[in-house]
Amino acid sequence: MTKINTIAKILNWILLSLLIASVIGFLTFKNVYGIFVASVTALIAFGVYKKNTFAYFSAAAWGLAAYQLAKEGYEFQAIKREVMVAGIFVIPVALFLHEVLGKPHKKSAQKSVKNEIDSDNMPQ
Repeated sequence: MTKINTIAKILNWILLSLLIASVIGFLTFKNVYGIFVASVTALIAFGVYKKNTFAYFSAAAWGLAAYQLAKEGYEFQAIKREVMVAGIFVIPVALFLHEVLGKPHKKSAQKSVKNEIDSDNMPQ
């Protein structure tokens, strides 16, 4: 295993831990808003666990949203500084993990069959 993959796996577990801790924190709101945000965060955490490409982008957007909400003073009044630091940390880490660990999308079966047919018909 290369150094980059080792670092990526460690960062993936750190990101996953941060997302799970956030789910627990959002559940302490004890209202519909907290349950909604916790469920969205849990869905992102599940995608990060499965190494889904879109989940890493979602995690980056989630980090940016958390940073912006804390900066503007709309949420996280008591832990504003910690949320802003965590948000800034999440954005580049999630984008890095997207590039290193994100699963590539499968190609369409129709395109591969079409390419095989076209290559068989090419003059030799």
